[in-house]
Amino acid sequence: MGKERMEDSVRAYYAVLPADVRYDRELRPNAKLLYGELTALCNQYGYCWAPNEYFAGLYGLAPETVSRLISQLERRGYIRCEMAATEKGAERRIYAGMFLVRPAGGGLDENVKGGLDKNVNPQYENNINKAPYSPPQGDGAAAAEKKPVRRRCAPKPAPDWKPERFARFWDYYPRGESKQAAIRAWDRLKPSDELISEMAVALRWQKESASWQAGVGIPYASTWLNNQRWTDVPKELPAGAEAPPQPLRGEGVRYL
Repeated sequence: MGKERMEDSVRAYYAVLPADVRYDRELRPNAKLLYGELTALCNQYGYCWAPNEYFAGLYGLAPETVSRLISQLERRGYIRCEMAATEKGAERRIYAGMFLVRPAGGGLDENVKGGLDKNVNPQYENNINKAPYSPPQGDGAAAAEKKPVRRRCAPKPAPDWKPERFARFWDYYPRGESKQAAIRAWDRLKPSDELISEMAVALRWQKESASWQAGVGIPYASTWLNNQRWTDVPKELPAGAEAPPQPLRGEGVRYL
């Protein structure tokens, strides 16, 4: 019965996890996860009949652990378990989420109350029938108010460090994506005029290389700056390869 019926079962695409369950500090995290799975499995019949072994295999837990989690959810009033007679004996049925209260003759009696009802869990007054949910008050709310809001910075038109030299570098560099990242990298690097000349010589040689001419292996400008790619110019070249130009006094200033 188990395997065939499990293959035919229809789980809801979404699981139901009310705020009362999410913020219940007495529930184990795995119990909250299991509660969501129970609500999804209630989709077809209005109850979940899957055995503990199914959940154990699903989440890599021992069946005994699953049994304790189900017991905890039931003690907290979030689910109801009952044994129902079947053609092959009896099976456990678990009611959760919107299927917690069932009409008479279709599972649990409609007068049965669950963990989302105030008279069962009086400390959780916001239940699935009340909206919207108001967040917990107290120390947690005060901490949330003090937490600084992260704001997105407006794009910078130019770096703070030698903006005119960066403008030449940016115009000369063969890739034009992610300018903001390049600006941040340039400001972190703060290259001196001597280093800019060294970068210019290496960049000119790299631009004239066969791979870059073919558009292969050209990094973003920010990557080139952050990883000091001007040092990639090989010190020893294979036979027949063209050596990079040697820097002369002020040579790089002409194009960077």
